[in-house]
Amino acid sequence: MIEALAIVFRSLADHEQTPQGLVALCLTLTVLYWSYFHLLPALTLRNIPRAGKDPGLLPSLFGFGLADAKRDFKKNGLKILNEGYLEHKNSMFRVQTLNEERVVLSPSYIEEINKNVPEGTLNVIEGLSELEAKLIGPIHEEAEYWLRKRISGETELKVHDLIVRVIAGTATRMLGGPVASRDVEWLESAAEYSYDVVVTAQQLRQWSPFLRPFVAPWLESKKKLDRHLAVAKKTFRNVFVQRLELFDRGGASDAEKPVDMVQWMVETARGNDRNPDVLAQNMLFMTLAGLHTSANTTMHALFDLCANPQFTQPLREEIRQVIAEDGWSMPAISRLKKLDSFIKESQRLNQTVLMTFNRKLAKSLRFADGTLLPRGTYITMPSVAVSRDPEYFTNPEEFEGFRFYEKRSSAKSEANRHSFAAIGPENLAFGFGKTACPGRFFAGAQIKAVLANIILNYDVSFPGGQTKRPDNLYKGGLIQPDPRQKIVFKQVH
Repeated sequence: MIEALAIVFRSLADHEQTPQGLVALCLTLTVLYWSYFHLLPALTLRNIPRAGKDPGLLPSLFGFGLADAKRDFKKNGLKILNEGYLEHKNSMFRVQTLNEERVVLSPSYIEEINKNVPEGTLNVIEGLSELEAKLIGPIHEEAEYWLRKRISGETELKVHDLIVRVIAGTATRMLGGPVASRDVEWLESAAEYSYDVVVTAQQLRQWSPFLRPFVAPWLESKKKLDRHLAVAKKTFRNVFVQRLELFDRGGASDAEKPVDMVQWMVETARGNDRNPDVLAQNMLFMTLAGLHTSANTTMHALFDLCANPQFTQPLREEIRQVIAEDGWSMPAISRLKKLDSFIKESQRLNQTVLMTFNRKLAKSLRFADGTLLPRGTYITMPSVAVSRDPEYFTNPEEFEGFRFYEKRSSAKSEANRHSFAAIGPENLAFGFGKTACPGRFFAGAQIKAVLANIILNYDVSFPGGQTKRPDNLYKGGLIQPDPRQKIVFKQVH
């Protein structure tokens, strides 16, 4: 590329700088830029096999099949990835997603990739772990509050509406304390924010990148996002102002220090991140990261419990015994191994996305087998396909609620490998290695606390004699529990 540019500039120096010459220079530079950043990477990847429809070489320019390939993935993403994984499970393949083309890697590449990923999440994990240990009691209180507020005696509810509110309440209790967790306006914004983000993104994808900044302000979903941001600032700005002032004066004693994410953010923020408006905005981003993922995982587990009621009694007995001995505490949550196994098995069969470990390469990467992925390549791993691979799991299509409990019991030296938050080549729901989701430990504790409250206090079942869990909804790379499904909650006395 550098040599080609040198030739162009020497040519320009040898000729009169006429308008025609300048036009030729611009065209030449454009072609060189386009060739270097688009044509060469595309040609490099052509040897990697494809799953799904082929959008053609350089689809953004010549790919008349791009729209057709995207529609195919939107409708058949699960089938495409499963077939691609089965055919290329020890190598890699390409797939056109709704957004961009991705190279789907086998778990056998994990260690090589992990060596090339920068550090950066360890301090976050440590901070969250210290915080979550103090928050199990408050999370229990919040879950109990919202469940009692919505359920009385025997109540039939849309489980989506109930669980989103409970998870929003418990998440906000962790983020901003007991006042914010009962603020209905904030809870509604927190619950709706991620949906409006997805809608806005889908609508903007229909326009060229150049036009998106001009189109966005006119979208109704973008206007809703602005309103959500205003609610976040209204709810948290003054809280951050007060906490920052107190922190700058030396801070409160450990005994008086509030136990929530606001305090952790205040103590770790630097530079412009100490701006109260920025911090309030970050609170909204944090709900985007975890609220609906935790809510969906909780709903999936409830669907599986309704479809497999034989697990209710052993789970309830475990919860009763542990809570009686340790109360609502982190040690108690850690001892709920049967519940942990049940949630992990539910997640194995009902993940929230088809692919994890999504990255864009900042530099070219050559693997030990000689395969070269150019800078700018999007990589991913087929988490759902791997989770149903008989090489990793016996009877992979069957729901076995205590599958991981039995593994932990039979191989105590590898007990942690089979916990809900564990990661590994066969457990990719949270990613892997240095870039694995740092909030997975808190998410697991939150989900267990909510489900423990439900199982301890309510019998759950599908209405009207229904025994089979509803089918999941697939849209491109996303997986969602059916939000229309109702569950009957009957209080246990």
